Amino acid sequence: MQKFIDREKELRLLRKACGKRPGLVVVYGRRRAGKTRLVVEWLQGLRGPKVYYHAVPASHEVNLRGLAQAISSQLGLRVFEKTSFETLDALLEMLSEMRRNTVVVIDEITYWIRGSPRVVGELQRFVDHILPGTGMQIVVVGSLIGVMTSSVLGGSAPLYGRASLRLRVEPLEPWHTPLFHPWLSLEDALRVYGLFGGIPYYHSLVPLNAGLDQVLREVVLSPSSPLRDEVFFLLRDELRNPAPYLSILEAIASGKTRASEIAQYTGIPVQHLPRYLSVLEMLGLVERTKPLGSKRGWYRLRDYAAKTWFTIIRPLEHLQGAEPDEEMVRRAREILEKNMGEVWEDIARKYVKWLRAVGRIRYTKMGRWLRKGVEIDIIAVDEETRTVHAFEVKWSDLSAQQAKRIAKKLGAKIGQTPYADWEAEIHIIARNAPRIEEATIHTIRDMPFKKPGAKQLEQDTPEYKLLEKERYP
Repeated sequence: MQKFIDREKELRLLRKACGKRPGLVVVYGRRRAGKTRLVVEWLQGLRGPKVYYHAVPASHEVNLRGLAQAISSQLGLRVFEKTSFETLDALLEMLSEMRRNTVVVIDEITYWIRGSPRVVGELQRFVDHILPGTGMQIVVVGSLIGVMTSSVLGGSAPLYGRASLRLRVEPLEPWHTPLFHPWLSLEDALRVYGLFGGIPYYHSLVPLNAGLDQVLREVVLSPSSPLRDEVFFLLRDELRNPAPYLSILEAIASGKTRASEIAQYTGIPVQHLPRYLSVLEMLGLVERTKPLGSKRGWYRLRDYAAKTWFTIIRPLEHLQGAEPDEEMVRRAREILEKNMGEVWEDIARKYVKWLRAVGRIRYTKMGRWLRKGVEIDIIAVDEETRTVHAFEVKWSDLSAQQAKRIAKKLGAKIGQTPYADWEAEIHIIARNAPRIEEATIHTIRDMPFKKPGAKQLEQDTPEYKLLEKERYP
């Protein structure tokens, strides 16, 4: 089993919620993000009666029977196996009478809801009328974001406002990637992050001691790899008609980032795009970025695994034989290296936030600068001290001469912004580079990547507080 990594914040929130019984806890997030592993890890540390049931895409009766059997086997209450229940609230009420302080986890409840929507109303009746008089904790977990929003979390959902904790499990931060693959160099570990993002399941597919070429060959390009159909599964599970969404994702992956470009590429009328794009944003597959110096924004793929599918797996399918050959692996590496520029910029933005968290810089707003032909990768502005920090981000190894040339150009760019008369600090974030007087150099070795064998982040450190704020602003 893959080692359990990070999630200190999520575990602490679950423990805190459990201490406030009775209550309803909602855990949700993208497929493969590690929700089940998180909840199981939390359950293992609990004392007292607890029940875990994984719902299946079957009828109401099948899931009620399955939950009753789980209670029977895990709590030794054989009466549940012999009793026929018609509603979920009746089952939970009987359990509350026999084991008052039970923690009940219903994993993938969205499968149950999709097969029998009435289960939400039954759960609502129990939460409203029975749960307050018990010591029970009900935890529902779901991967289908659309179903969770419409039936559990949304303003018109039957369970809206009833949860004591709504916990969205996000992909892990890049800082933990080396813990998944301690045998890889830090650079190659980040390349693997560029393939899969912070989704633990995908990292668990990497064979022990595998190099980057083996990862590409066996996990990304192989016809038997789970990633080969992953995007289809994600969209098919969430959407009745995934075709227009798939077309939009392909358009964005191919470089069509403006609404007008996406409409032209897909044939979808531009006035209909906001509805589709908002769904993709809700699913965490797409995000809209807006530079500080511009009124217009653009769309980009937020999910790295989806980007890998669209930019590497699908374009190279036509070369596929029985097994990926060296030419396929070589081309995949070239595409990945090209994608790493954007990945490195994402990591750089997180690093700048970390710099602020540990007190190395101050700023009141931060983002890309793009205005009147002037582009700065990252600009962080402190309006109180009238200081501007400008960052050039390079996924490359720089010489001192190259770094000096970049610093000079970056200083000139600041002179073309509204912050020209402010105090300016020049920064270069590169994979590797020597120190120079003209700019502050930040390299991959300066970033807070966790070292294999190191302790997990302590809760009172600035680094931990940053990660906490990043995931739960």
